[in-house]
Amino acid sequence: MKNSKDRKRGENKTRTNAVKELFYELPQLQFDYNKEVVIEGSKGVLEYTQQLIRINTSAGLMCFYGKSLNLKCISSSELIINGYIEKVEFIA
Repeated sequence: MKNSKDRKRGENKTRTNAVKELFYELPQLQFDYNKEVVIEGSKGVLEYTQQLIRINTSAGLMCFYGKSLNLKCISSSELIINGYIEKVEFIA
């Protein structure tokens, strides 16, 4: 029979694993100042203009506002947006 310390350790490991799984499902953003962003975990482009790019992710919608925005690269799960990024909005 496990003592209470062993049970707590097991519960903590389960929580830690759940947090790790959640973290890996979230989109990953890598900014190069306000000139470029790489988004890993994209699920598709919903809207694309030079002033607004809206994308779908596992965490919800992401909107990038700016000037001369361009989709530099699109793959099955990664996007690269460049231009002058003025604002980023997350909608859960």
